[in-house]
Amino acid sequence: MLVRAMLQQQSQPANQSNRTNQRSGERPEQPERPERPERPERPERPERPSSPDVVGSGVNEIIVRNGVPVVPPVPAIPGIEVLTGDAPSPIPPQAVDLAYGFFAMIAAILIGRPLSRAFGRRIERGGQAALPPGASEQLQRIEQAVDAMSIEVERISEAQRYLTKLQAGPGAASSALSSGERR
Repeated sequence: MLVRAMLQQQSQPANQSNRTNQRSGERPEQPERPERPERPERPERPERPSSPDVVGSGVNEIIVRNGVPVVPPVPAIPGIEVLTGDAPSPIPPQAVDLAYGFFAMIAAILIGRPLSRAFGRRIERGGQAALPPGASEQLQRIEQAVDAMSIEVERISEAQRYLTKLQAGPGAASSALSSGERR
């Protein structure tokens, strides 16, 4: 308690002097601080990476995520194609398409040939179907009728030729010969 009383007494005269200085508009003089001596310059330390995923410093920083380095995007330059990702295949795409077609054709031949032979054999066996008993007699009658009609058509055509010769007259046959002799 004695210490508190002493501290209050010391602070009261200082407070009264501050009040008088504030009233007069003057600032109380502050004691001058001694200048600090300049510190010697330390060499610059490289900054620590902000995350454990960054390896290296400055321009040579490599970002690693899950143990795999991350490649930053490459800015586009007009007229230059930038390939990212996997390296292009040394096999042209047309050769790949040709190989697919070749193997598809071989598969079609290996599967299709036995199937087509089996289908052909089935057709050969099934092609000789037995006719019903009455059908053979009908076919014989149709054949005889067609033969009779062809004979009649032949007679009609001969009759028409004969009539055209008669209509032309007897001089038509001689004029045809005379024109042939003039040549």
